[in-house]
Amino acid sequence: MIALGIETSHEQGSVGLAHSERILGEVLFSATLGPGEQLFAAIENLLRLNQTERDQLSLISVALGPGSFTSLRIGISVAKGLAQTLGLPLVGVPTADAYAAKVLFWTEPVCVVLKDRRDLVYRAFYAQQNQIIEEGSLSLGSLLDELKQRTGRILSLGSGAEHHRSLLESAALVAPSILNQPSGALIARLGIRRFLSDPRDKLWELEPLYRQRLLAESATS
Repeated sequence: MIALGIETSHEQGSVGLAHSERILGEVLFSATLGPGEQLFAAIENLLRLNQTERDQLSLISVALGPGSFTSLRIGISVAKGLAQTLGLPLVGVPTADAYAAKVLFWTEPVCVVLKDRRDLVYRAFYAQQNQIIEEGSLSLGSLLDELKQRTGRILSLGSGAEHHRSLLESAALVAPSILNQPSGALIARLGIRRFLSDPRDKLWELEPLYRQRLLAESATS
């Protein structure tokens, strides 16, 4: 099974291919410069570089966020359009889950931090890839207080961890920059796992994860 993964939660996007548990390739791009056009170009480049035709794909997997309202909407719309056009099943993967999957080597708690609007961040806590505190939107100050109150060595990663590195390093270990980039390839690989455990097409029920839905919607009205 070959899956195409699409990740457009934030200003940097990523598309990737996975074959079962094996990552085949990945392309990063700027989602701030016409995200729709950039996304289609990235997908075509990814398929060409990996000598993969669209009819070889078995699954479309897309990041659900939380993240930028506009970028998420475009990524999910493109994923739905491709799934319908190619007659493929579609699954969604929370963005935080993909970041947590990058640090299997870390045996202590992991805090995924994603950028939000203004002075807010999204955060979720994991232990061995299992989410123990779900995503929530809170101020950076509240997150720092939360991290300082927890015991053990906490590893923080994600787009928000990179953006606020200098502040977060006072309360947690911050992952190297390479781990704080989005990964369409991991979205693809996790999508395969989800589909194999629950082989239902999520085309009609898939919705973005917005922890600040009203704020996001009002910003586009």
